[in-house]
Amino acid sequence: MTPPDPDCFDVRAVSCGRDHTLALLASGSVIGWGGDGSGRIPSGDPEYCSTPAPTRAVEVLLREPLAAVDAGAGLSLGVTTRHEVTMWGAHGAGIDGRAGVVAPATPLKVRALSGIRAVAAGEFQCAAIDAAGVLQTWGLNLDGALGRDAPEFESPPGRVAGVPALRAVALGNGYMLALTRDRTVYVWGANAAGQLGLGHLQSVPAPAQVRMPQRVEALAAGASHALALTANGEVLAWGSNNHGQLGRPEPAYATTPTRVDLPERAQAVAAGTYFSLALGNSGRVYAWGWNRHGQLGQGDRDDRRAPVLVQGVERARAIAAGQSHAAALAAEGLYGWGSNVAGQLGAAAAEQARPLRLLATRQQEQRRDV
Repeated sequence: MTPPDPDCFDVRAVSCGRDHTLALLASGSVIGWGGDGSGRIPSGDPEYCSTPAPTRAVEVLLREPLAAVDAGAGLSLGVTTRHEVTMWGAHGAGIDGRAGVVAPATPLKVRALSGIRAVAAGEFQCAAIDAAGVLQTWGLNLDGALGRDAPEFESPPGRVAGVPALRAVALGNGYMLALTRDRTVYVWGANAAGQLGLGHLQSVPAPAQVRMPQRVEALAAGASHALALTANGEVLAWGSNNHGQLGRPEPAYATTPTRVDLPERAQAVAAGTYFSLALGNSGRVYAWGWNRHGQLGQGDRDDRRAPVLVQGVERARAIAAGQSHAAALAAEGLYGWGSNVAGQLGAAAAEQARPLRLLATRQQEQRRDV
């Protein structure tokens, strides 16, 4: 189902997954571009036939409006206006923890969850936070990725104990970052690159608090690196630095949070597989790290080990990062750049090394959740 085609859309949020992009509209509708999780119905057997990447968005076939959405690795999660959780796409975590039963295009309800305010979708794990700040996780539990005592495979939703009331959670590859309502950070799961920020490289199966120099306002998780936005607008980074995603040349990894040198204070952060984004208070977007598919928006494919300005995006109010593509919601439109192998940027070319406008958007006042 293709979306309506007005002159401009009232986009409230954007999220990037492995190879799809989602835009949540003020009406509660969702439109998507790209592969599994976009709302597109798969066509043909990929082993025997292939079709060009789609260049148009589709409208997700929702049964009711959504208040929040998150794109994962082939999966999308949504929170309805009745605070229930829906899932669509294709994903190893499955629905209610059971693999192989997620509908490609039509959302299915996660019946074990209610009263939910926020969700996060990863590669093999999912998470949801309810109105009381209680976190539930499900999916694959290798290396303690779920933060609780649970089966390794197809674990259904269950409560994570040992953390105060939460306001947000971010999922990397086999690990999670949680932000409490009093702005402290807890972590658990895989830690081979120091992505938990605890000063060592051992996996942690239960929540552990990270020492931060000040209160944290937001978190982002890449494959094996993490970002934090502090109360004074500084960005901290830790974990793997193999492509410069920590914003400096050395070392190869960092086990504790260190400051990223940005030209201005930031209001948001986002993390792709091996790259990072920050949204400055001016509305400018900065990028650094892995750039094989042009996901730093510089017109080339050279990695950057220090933040660089993304040209062509002004007055942005939200950013998102997928596996190898990125997006920014600005006053003039929703922009995307990087890999387009599955049509996640709605263009004909396989890659876009410069920002491309996906949608025209209505201008809104810049808002920050405090």
